[in-house]
Amino acid sequence: MKLLYVVITPFFPSKENFRGPYVLDQVKAIEAVGDYNVTVLKPKSLFSNVQDYEFEGVKVHYFKRVVLPSNILPGLFKGLSKYFFFKKFKSIGLDLNSVAVAHAHVTENGFYANALKSKNSKIITVLQHHGFDVLSLENGVLSQQSWHKNWVKNYGVSICNQIDLHVGVSEKTLSCVSAFSDIKIKSHYVLYNGVDVNKFYPIKGLKDDTVFKIGCIANFWPLKDQMTLIKATQQLITQGVENLQVAFIGSGALLDDCKAYVVSNQLESYVTFQQEVTHQELNTFYNTLDLYVMPSYYEAFGCVYTEAYACGVPFVAVKDQGIAELIPEVDKDKWLIKPKSVSDLVTCIDAYYKNRTSQQLVKSIEINALISDYLRFLKPLNSV
Repeated sequence: MKLLYVVITPFFPSKENFRGPYVLDQVKAIEAVGDYNVTVLKPKSLFSNVQDYEFEGVKVHYFKRVVLPSNILPGLFKGLSKYFFFKKFKSIGLDLNSVAVAHAHVTENGFYANALKSKNSKIITVLQHHGFDVLSLENGVLSQQSWHKNWVKNYGVSICNQIDLHVGVSEKTLSCVSAFSDIKIKSHYVLYNGVDVNKFYPIKGLKDDTVFKIGCIANFWPLKDQMTLIKATQQLITQGVENLQVAFIGSGALLDDCKAYVVSNQLESYVTFQQEVTHQELNTFYNTLDLYVMPSYYEAFGCVYTEAYACGVPFVAVKDQGIAELIPEVDKDKWLIKPKSVSDLVTCIDAYYKNRTSQQLVKSIEINALISDYLRFLKPLNSV
Protein backbone atom coordinates (compact mmCIF):
# COMPACT_ATOMS: atom_id res chain seq x y z
CA MET A 1 0.00 0.00 0.00
CA LYS A 2 1.38 3.38 -1.00
CA LEU A 3 1.97 6.07 1.62
CA LEU A 4 0.42 9.53 1.40
CA TYR A 5 2.62 12.43 0.33
CA VAL A 6 0.91 15.78 0.98
CA VAL A 7 2.02 18.80 -1.06
CA ILE A 8 1.05 22.25 0.21
CA THR A 9 1.80 24.82 -2.45
CA PRO A 10 0.69 28.22 -3.78
CA PHE A 11 2.28 27.28 -7.11
CA PHE A 12 0.32 24.92 -9.29
CA PRO A 13 -0.94 25.46 -12.82
CA SER A 14 -4.57 25.78 -13.79
CA LYS A 15 -6.38 26.50 -17.04
CA GLU A 16 -6.42 30.20 -16.13
CA ASN A 17 -2.84 30.53 -14.88
CA PHE A 18 0.09 28.27 -15.67
CA ARG A 19 2.21 29.42 -12.74
CA GLY A 20 4.11 26.57 -11.13
CA PRO A 21 4.55 23.90 -13.84
CA TYR A 22 7.70 22.67 -12.07
CA VAL A 23 5.58 21.68 -9.04
CA LEU A 24 3.21 19.80 -11.35
CA ASP A 25 6.15 17.92 -12.85
CA GLN A 26 7.54 17.23 -9.39
CA VAL A 27 4.22 15.81 -8.17
CA LYS A 28 3.90 13.56 -11.21
CA ALA A 29 7.46 12.33 -10.80
CA ILE A 30 6.98 11.56 -7.09
CA GLU A 31 3.99 9.39 -7.96
CA ALA A 32 5.76 7.80 -10.93
CA VAL A 33 9.03 6.79 -9.27
CA GLY A 34 8.14 6.64 -5.57
CA ASP A 35 6.02 4.65 -3.16
CA TYR A 36 3.58 7.48 -2.64
CA ASN A 37 0.15 8.75 -3.57
CA VAL A 38 0.30 12.54 -3.72
CA THR A 39 -2.42 14.93 -2.56
CA VAL A 40 -2.08 18.60 -3.50
CA LEU A 41 -3.47 21.32 -1.23
CA LYS A 42 -3.44 24.94 -2.41
CA PRO A 43 -4.23 27.98 -0.24
CA LYS A 44 -6.80 30.56 -1.26
CA SER A 45 -8.02 33.78 0.32
CA LEU A 46 -10.85 33.66 2.82
CA PHE A 47 -13.50 35.06 0.47
CA SER A 48 -12.30 33.44 -2.75
CA ASN A 49 -14.88 31.39 -4.63
CA VAL A 50 -12.41 29.34 -6.69
CA GLN A 51 -13.20 25.64 -6.64
CA ASP A 52 -11.14 22.46 -6.51
CA TYR A 53 -9.97 21.42 -9.95
CA GLU A 54 -8.03 18.82 -11.85
CA PHE A 55 -5.03 19.58 -14.06
CA GLU A 56 -3.32 16.96 -16.21
CA GLY A 57 -4.73 14.22 -14.02
CA VAL A 58 -3.77 15.83 -10.69
CA LYS A 59 -6.56 16.90 -8.34
CA VAL A 60 -5.94 20.21 -6.58
CA HIS A 61 -7.80 20.93 -3.34
CA TYR A 62 -8.19 24.53 -2.18
CA PHE A 63 -8.23 25.44 1.50
CA LYS A 64 -8.95 28.84 3.00
CA ARG A 65 -6.29 30.81 4.78
CA VAL A 66 -6.75 33.98 6.81
CA VAL A 67 -4.07 36.60 6.21
CA LEU A 68 -3.83 40.35 5.95
CA PRO A 69 -2.99 41.62 2.44
CA SER A 70 0.52 42.53 1.31
CA ASN A 71 2.29 40.23 3.77
CA ILE A 72 1.26 42.34 6.78
CA LEU A 73 1.79 40.54 10.09
CA PRO A 74 1.95 36.96 8.76
CA GLY A 75 0.74 34.39 11.25
CA LEU A 76 -1.57 36.81 13.03
CA PHE A 77 -4.55 34.55 12.31
CA LYS A 78 -2.71 31.23 12.32
CA GLY A 79 -5.25 29.57 14.63
CA LEU A 80 -8.09 30.30 12.22
CA SER A 81 -5.99 29.30 9.22
CA LYS A 82 -5.15 25.99 10.88
CA TYR A 83 -8.86 25.39 11.52
CA PHE A 84 -9.72 25.84 7.83
CA PHE A 85 -6.78 23.68 6.77
CA PHE A 86 -7.82 20.71 8.88
CA LYS A 87 -11.45 21.23 7.91
CA LYS A 88 -10.47 20.79 4.27
CA PHE A 89 -8.19 17.89 5.13
CA LYS A 90 -11.08 16.08 6.75
CA SER A 91 -13.63 16.97 4.06
CA ILE A 92 -11.62 15.25 1.31
CA GLY A 93 -11.30 12.10 3.39
CA LEU A 94 -7.61 12.13 4.21
CA ASP A 95 -6.36 10.01 7.09
CA LEU A 96 -3.69 11.69 9.22
CA ASN A 97 -2.23 8.31 10.14
CA SER A 98 -1.53 7.50 6.49
CA VAL A 99 0.50 10.67 5.86
CA ALA A 100 4.21 9.97 5.53
CA VAL A 101 5.47 13.29 4.14
CA ALA A 102 4.14 16.86 4.31
CA HIS A 103 5.97 18.88 1.66
CA ALA A 104 5.39 22.64 1.79
CA HIS A 105 6.51 25.13 -0.82
CA VAL A 106 7.83 28.46 0.56
CA THR A 107 8.21 29.19 4.25
CA GLU A 108 4.72 30.47 5.08
CA ASN A 109 3.22 27.14 4.01
CA GLY A 110 5.65 25.29 6.24
CA PHE A 111 3.20 26.26 8.99
CA TYR A 112 0.70 23.73 7.63
CA ALA A 113 3.29 20.97 7.34
CA ASN A 114 4.20 21.54 10.97
CA ALA A 115 0.52 21.51 11.91
CA LEU A 116 0.16 18.07 10.36
CA LYS A 117 3.18 16.80 12.27
CA SER A 118 1.69 18.12 15.52
CA LYS A 119 -1.13 15.60 14.94
CA ASN A 120 1.11 12.75 13.76
CA SER A 121 4.72 12.82 14.93
CA LYS A 122 5.78 10.22 12.34
CA ILE A 123 5.23 12.65 9.46
CA ILE A 124 8.38 13.98 7.79
CA THR A 125 8.08 17.71 7.15
CA VAL A 126 9.77 19.11 4.04
CA LEU A 127 10.07 22.81 3.26
CA GLN A 128 11.12 23.73 -0.27
CA HIS A 129 12.65 27.15 -0.87
CA HIS A 130 12.30 28.61 -4.37
CA GLY A 131 13.94 32.02 -4.02
CA PHE A 132 16.70 33.89 -2.22
CA ASP A 133 14.31 35.84 0.00
CA VAL A 134 13.52 32.69 1.97
CA LEU A 135 11.59 34.43 4.77
CA SER A 136 9.78 36.94 2.49
CA LEU A 137 11.45 39.90 4.20
CA GLU A 138 11.31 41.91 0.98
CA ASN A 139 7.57 41.47 0.40
CA GLY A 140 4.72 43.81 1.27
CA VAL A 141 4.06 47.46 1.98
CA LEU A 142 5.75 47.35 5.38
CA SER A 143 8.91 45.58 4.24
CA GLN A 144 11.07 48.62 5.01
CA GLN A 145 9.80 48.93 8.58
CA SER A 146 12.29 47.33 10.98
CA TRP A 147 9.64 46.31 13.51
CA HIS A 148 7.64 44.54 10.81
CA LYS A 149 10.74 42.93 9.31
CA ASN A 150 11.50 41.49 12.76
CA TRP A 151 7.96 40.13 13.01
CA VAL A 152 8.24 38.44 9.61
CA LYS A 153 11.69 37.09 10.42
CA ASN A 154 10.68 35.68 13.80
CA TYR A 155 7.59 34.06 12.34
CA GLY A 156 9.59 32.48 9.52
CA VAL A 157 12.35 31.27 11.83
CA SER A 158 9.79 29.63 14.12
CA ILE A 159 8.42 27.69 11.14
CA CYS A 160 11.83 26.72 9.78
CA ASN A 161 13.10 25.42 13.10
CA GLN A 162 10.38 22.78 13.23
CA ILE A 163 11.06 21.45 9.72
CA ASP A 164 12.77 18.07 9.28
CA LEU A 165 14.21 18.67 5.80
CA HIS A 166 14.96 21.93 4.03
CA VAL A 167 15.04 21.60 0.24
CA GLY A 168 16.51 24.28 -2.00
CA VAL A 169 16.27 24.62 -5.76
CA SER A 170 20.00 25.42 -5.69
CA GLU A 171 22.93 25.45 -3.29
CA LYS A 172 22.74 29.23 -3.21
CA THR A 173 19.10 29.09 -2.18
CA LEU A 174 19.97 26.88 0.79
CA SER A 175 22.82 29.22 1.70
CA CYS A 176 20.20 31.96 2.08
CA VAL A 177 18.46 29.79 4.68
CA SER A 178 21.64 29.02 6.61
CA ALA A 179 22.57 32.73 6.53
CA PHE A 180 20.03 33.21 9.36
CA SER A 181 21.88 32.13 12.47
CA ASP A 182 18.56 31.66 14.30
CA ILE A 183 17.51 28.89 11.89
CA LYS A 184 18.64 25.47 13.03
CA ILE A 185 18.67 23.19 9.99
CA LYS A 186 18.13 19.52 10.85
CA SER A 187 18.72 18.27 7.32
CA HIS A 188 19.02 19.79 3.86
CA TYR A 189 18.97 18.73 0.22
CA VAL A 190 19.43 20.44 -3.15
CA LEU A 191 16.69 19.54 -5.61
CA TYR A 192 17.16 21.36 -8.88
CA ASN A 193 13.99 21.98 -10.86
CA GLY A 194 13.95 19.11 -13.33
CA VAL A 195 12.58 18.88 -16.84
CA ASP A 196 9.94 16.49 -18.10
CA VAL A 197 11.68 15.24 -21.24
CA ASN A 198 8.34 14.14 -22.63
CA LYS A 199 7.41 17.83 -22.83
CA PHE A 200 10.76 19.35 -23.80
CA TYR A 201 12.90 17.61 -26.39
CA PRO A 202 14.70 18.36 -29.67
CA ILE A 203 12.66 18.66 -32.86
CA LYS A 204 14.51 18.75 -36.16
CA GLY A 205 13.65 21.18 -38.93
CA LEU A 206 12.30 24.14 -36.95
CA LYS A 207 15.39 26.36 -37.11
CA ASP A 208 15.83 28.89 -39.91
CA ASP A 209 19.38 28.41 -41.14
CA THR A 210 19.48 31.94 -42.59
CA VAL A 211 19.23 33.60 -39.16
CA PHE A 212 20.82 33.28 -35.74
CA LYS A 213 17.90 33.34 -33.32
CA ILE A 214 18.09 34.10 -29.61
CA GLY A 215 15.12 33.63 -27.31
CA CYS A 216 14.26 34.99 -23.87
CA ILE A 217 11.18 34.07 -21.82
CA ALA A 218 10.69 36.18 -18.69
CA ASN A 219 8.47 38.83 -17.19
CA PHE A 220 9.78 42.33 -17.80
CA TRP A 221 10.95 43.06 -14.28
CA PRO A 222 14.21 44.88 -13.40
CA LEU A 223 15.93 41.72 -12.10
CA LYS A 224 15.34 39.83 -15.36
CA ASP A 225 17.34 42.55 -17.15
CA GLN A 226 16.14 42.14 -20.74
CA MET A 227 17.68 45.52 -21.51
CA THR A 228 21.18 44.06 -21.28
CA LEU A 229 20.27 41.58 -24.02
CA ILE A 230 18.78 44.34 -26.17
CA LYS A 231 21.92 46.47 -25.83
CA ALA A 232 24.12 43.45 -26.56
CA THR A 233 22.05 42.83 -29.69
CA GLN A 234 22.58 46.42 -30.77
CA GLN A 235 26.34 46.10 -30.32
CA LEU A 236 26.52 42.78 -32.17
CA ILE A 237 24.70 44.33 -35.13
CA THR A 238 27.19 47.20 -35.24
CA GLN A 239 29.95 44.56 -35.26
CA GLY A 240 28.48 43.02 -38.39
CA VAL A 241 26.20 40.23 -37.12
CA GLU A 242 23.31 41.19 -39.41
CA ASN A 243 21.37 37.90 -39.46
CA LEU A 244 20.55 38.20 -35.75
CA GLN A 245 16.99 37.83 -34.43
CA VAL A 246 15.95 38.13 -30.78
CA ALA A 247 12.50 37.00 -29.65
CA PHE A 248 11.18 38.06 -26.24
CA ILE A 249 8.18 36.44 -24.59
CA GLY A 250 6.70 38.04 -21.49
CA SER A 251 4.90 41.02 -20.03
CA GLY A 252 5.52 43.38 -17.15
CA ALA A 253 6.33 46.90 -16.00
CA LEU A 254 9.46 47.38 -18.14
CA LEU A 255 8.05 46.04 -21.40
CA ASP A 256 7.18 49.50 -22.72
CA ASP A 257 10.66 50.81 -21.88
CA CYS A 258 12.26 47.95 -23.78
CA LYS A 259 9.98 48.46 -26.76
CA ALA A 260 10.74 52.18 -26.78
CA TYR A 261 14.49 51.52 -26.77
CA VAL A 262 14.13 49.11 -29.69
CA VAL A 263 12.18 51.69 -31.72
CA SER A 264 14.43 54.64 -30.89
CA ASN A 265 17.50 52.64 -31.95
CA GLN A 266 15.97 51.21 -35.15
CA LEU A 267 16.12 47.60 -33.96
CA GLU A 268 12.56 46.62 -34.93
CA SER A 269 13.72 44.29 -37.71
CA TYR A 270 15.94 42.41 -35.24
CA VAL A 271 13.90 42.30 -32.01
CA THR A 272 10.34 41.05 -31.53
CA PHE A 273 8.03 40.94 -28.53
CA GLN A 274 5.27 38.50 -27.71
CA GLN A 275 3.29 38.75 -24.48
CA GLU A 276 2.54 35.10 -23.95
CA VAL A 277 2.61 31.63 -25.44
CA THR A 278 0.79 28.55 -24.25
CA HIS A 279 2.93 26.03 -22.40
CA GLN A 280 2.16 23.47 -25.09
CA GLU A 281 3.81 25.79 -27.64
CA LEU A 282 6.99 26.34 -25.64
CA ASN A 283 8.74 23.22 -26.90
CA THR A 284 8.23 24.40 -30.47
CA PHE A 285 9.52 27.88 -29.59
CA TYR A 286 12.69 26.57 -27.97
CA ASN A 287 13.38 24.42 -31.01
CA THR A 288 13.40 27.48 -33.29
CA LEU A 289 16.30 28.95 -31.28
CA ASP A 290 20.04 28.79 -31.71
CA LEU A 291 20.70 30.19 -28.23
CA TYR A 292 18.69 30.98 -25.12
CA VAL A 293 19.67 34.07 -23.10
CA MET A 294 18.19 35.41 -19.87
CA PRO A 295 20.51 37.86 -18.06
CA SER A 296 18.62 37.65 -14.76
CA TYR A 297 20.85 38.55 -11.81
CA TYR A 298 18.64 37.42 -8.91
CA GLU A 299 17.61 33.93 -9.95
CA ALA A 300 17.39 31.00 -7.55
CA PHE A 301 17.36 28.61 -10.47
CA GLY A 302 15.30 29.35 -13.59
CA CYS A 303 13.48 26.46 -15.29
CA VAL A 304 13.65 28.17 -18.68
CA TYR A 305 17.38 27.52 -18.92
CA THR A 306 17.04 23.77 -18.50
CA GLU A 307 13.91 23.61 -20.67
CA ALA A 308 15.93 25.14 -23.50
CA TYR A 309 18.83 22.80 -22.78
CA ALA A 310 16.52 19.78 -22.94
CA CYS A 311 15.55 20.93 -26.42
CA GLY A 312 19.19 20.96 -27.48
CA VAL A 313 19.56 24.74 -27.15
CA PRO A 314 22.47 26.07 -25.05
CA PHE A 315 21.88 28.99 -22.69
CA VAL A 316 23.70 32.03 -21.38
CA ALA A 317 23.00 33.11 -17.79
CA VAL A 318 24.54 35.23 -15.02
CA LYS A 319 27.35 34.24 -12.68
CA ASP A 320 26.66 33.25 -9.06
CA GLN A 321 23.00 32.42 -9.68
CA GLY A 322 21.46 29.00 -9.06
CA ILE A 323 21.77 27.78 -12.62
CA ALA A 324 25.52 28.52 -12.57
CA GLU A 325 25.96 25.49 -10.29
CA LEU A 326 25.25 23.21 -13.26
CA ILE A 327 27.96 24.72 -15.47
CA PRO A 328 31.40 23.03 -15.28
CA GLU A 329 34.02 25.30 -13.75
CA VAL A 330 36.14 25.27 -16.92
CA ASP A 331 33.15 26.45 -19.01
CA LYS A 332 31.79 29.20 -16.81
CA ASP A 333 33.25 32.05 -18.90
CA LYS A 334 31.65 30.54 -22.03
CA TRP A 335 28.12 30.58 -20.67
CA LEU A 336 27.99 33.00 -17.74
CA ILE A 337 28.30 36.78 -17.57
CA LYS A 338 28.71 39.32 -14.81
CA PRO A 339 25.44 41.02 -13.76
CA LYS A 340 24.35 43.76 -16.19
CA SER A 341 27.47 43.30 -18.31
CA VAL A 342 26.68 44.07 -21.93
CA SER A 343 30.30 43.45 -22.95
CA ASP A 344 30.35 40.00 -21.32
CA LEU A 345 27.12 39.07 -23.07
CA VAL A 346 28.40 40.28 -26.44
CA THR A 347 31.52 38.14 -25.95
CA CYS A 348 29.53 35.00 -25.04
CA ILE A 349 27.03 35.36 -27.86
CA ASP A 350 29.70 36.16 -30.44
CA ALA A 351 31.82 33.18 -29.37
CA TYR A 352 28.91 30.78 -29.77
CA TYR A 353 27.80 32.43 -33.03
CA LYS A 354 31.25 31.76 -34.50
CA ASN A 355 32.10 28.37 -32.98
CA ARG A 356 28.83 26.60 -31.94
CA THR A 357 30.56 24.66 -29.15
CA SER A 358 28.32 22.22 -27.31
CA GLN A 359 27.14 22.92 -23.78
CA GLN A 360 27.49 20.32 -21.04
CA LEU A 361 26.04 20.35 -17.54
CA VAL A 362 27.43 18.65 -14.44
CA LYS A 363 24.15 17.02 -13.40
CA SER A 364 21.13 15.41 -15.00
CA ILE A 365 18.18 17.74 -15.44
CA GLU A 366 15.65 14.96 -16.10
CA ILE A 367 12.88 15.21 -13.51
CA ASN A 368 12.44 11.50 -12.81
CA ALA A 369 16.16 11.01 -12.20
CA LEU A 370 16.30 14.00 -9.83
CA ILE A 371 13.20 12.90 -7.92
CA SER A 372 14.46 9.32 -7.66
CA ASP A 373 17.64 10.59 -6.00
CA TYR A 374 15.63 12.87 -3.71
CA LEU A 375 13.29 10.09 -2.59
CA ARG A 376 16.26 7.83 -1.85
CA PHE A 377 17.62 10.59 0.38
CA LEU A 378 14.22 11.04 2.02
CA LYS A 379 13.59 7.38 2.76
CA PRO A 380 15.92 7.02 5.78
CA LEU A 381 14.24 10.04 7.37
CA ASN A 382 10.97 8.09 7.43
CA SER A 383 12.54 5.51 9.68
CA VAL A 384 14.10 7.97 12.17
